[in-house]
Amino acid sequence: MGGLSIPQILGILTFLAFFVLMFTAKKAVDKNRLFIQYILLAYPLIAIYVIPGALGLNTFHLTNYLFYFFFHKGKRHELKHGKLYLFLFGTIVLAGVMGCFGAATLTADTTRAIIEFFATFIYAKILVDECIDDPHFFYEVIKWLKITVLVSLVFLAIQFVVGVNFSLSKTQNPNVLQEVATRYPSFFQDPQKYAQFLAAGSFLFLMKEWNTFKLPVKNYIFLVLTLVAILYTGGRGGFGGWVLGFSLIVIFGNAMYKIYAVLIGGVMFTLIYNFSDSFAVFNRTDKVSDSYEFRFGIWKDAYGIFLDNPLFGIAPGNYANYVSVHNPDQFWMFDNEVTYYDHPESGYLKLLTEYGGVGFVAIILFILLPMIFSLINYLKIRDTTFLLMVSSILSWMVGFYTVYSLGDIRIQVLIVTIICLLITNYKRFEEVDEEEDEDEPLIEPEQAYAH
Repeated sequence: MGGLSIPQILGILTFLAFFVLMFTAKKAVDKNRLFIQYILLAYPLIAIYVIPGALGLNTFHLTNYLFYFFFHKGKRHELKHGKLYLFLFGTIVLAGVMGCFGAATLTADTTRAIIEFFATFIYAKILVDECIDDPHFFYEVIKWLKITVLVSLVFLAIQFVVGVNFSLSKTQNPNVLQEVATRYPSFFQDPQKYAQFLAAGSFLFLMKEWNTFKLPVKNYIFLVLTLVAILYTGGRGGFGGWVLGFSLIVIFGNAMYKIYAVLIGGVMFTLIYNFSDSFAVFNRTDKVSDSYEFRFGIWKDAYGIFLDNPLFGIAPGNYANYVSVHNPDQFWMFDNEVTYYDHPESGYLKLLTEYGGVGFVAIILFILLPMIFSLINYLKIRDTTFLLMVSSILSWMVGFYTVYSLGDIRIQVLIVTIICLLITNYKRFEEVDEEEDEDEPLIEPEQAYAH
């Protein structure tokens, strides 16, 4: 392989395997659905850059564009609030384009950001189409998302045994090895991003599978394991986000969830009380006040950048290039190398500076509106899948204020997937109602609306 790293070899094999799968799949197989399943199956490897360099492409980029141009079969479906989402998408694109025109200088980072943006859109559009075409595909997607969380826990367990050098990343994040405790990143490069992934993914284990009335005991075990893993990441934002998301479930959920909350809380209190010295989240070298003081200066600079470019920002992916010229004090040293910040220690400020006020509002509404519509549906239908997915996104949003986790395509895929499921989840219940009107129910009503 002539100098290729093991992760690169894995990335190339992942892409080639997808290429072979598409060509050998039988005609009866829905390739759109197969594409979604493969992305989630290969989830740990989709961030690997197969083609390195300034305009590098990772496994996700290559897989998406290959599928879209050669294998994708378009499906026309009417989406509830579809025109609103299309308007928001168009506004985001407009903000990005205007930001590029307004920027004095652009780099390959902006090109990469654009390539990634449309690759993610391709994935989201196909997922939405499939969930509307067959609402029960929802359960298949949830199943694969759960598997990605379990795979991350296995990867984490291996790191416990052989060390954090067991990684898919070329370089180790400086947050991993600290004086007091090691912060474990699993197959991510940054433990903070892994904490956000775990916080959002943990709520999936509280979702029942199709045709089941009772949640298996193993799901609660997996939930507790994800919480323990969050403690080992040292991600305070991720842990705080999970607490807020779970609080939403306790407040609005049924009595059974309140009982489970007490039980899970008791287990976690026992573990933390007896083993707090082992958990990185309680043994950080920096205090919360120190982190805030450090970040506040960067936040202030970033807000100043927004004020200088209020409408459309400085262009997608252009933050590091911009601060290297206008705010050269925003850098950190690693291996005697100067690296300029590619985000201002806050995901929200990253979006605000790069997309401006217009793009930022559109992006936030693209996240909040499905959550609001889902909460309204939950109050009507009382199906907890709505509430659990809203809690999942909410937990990620809390941690997002400290780190731009969407810079990792795997976090993008996770959040976009859950948002797409939120957008299309209503379809499952429309189908039940239609079947009931025809006196041929697809599933029992109490099963469909179980909580």
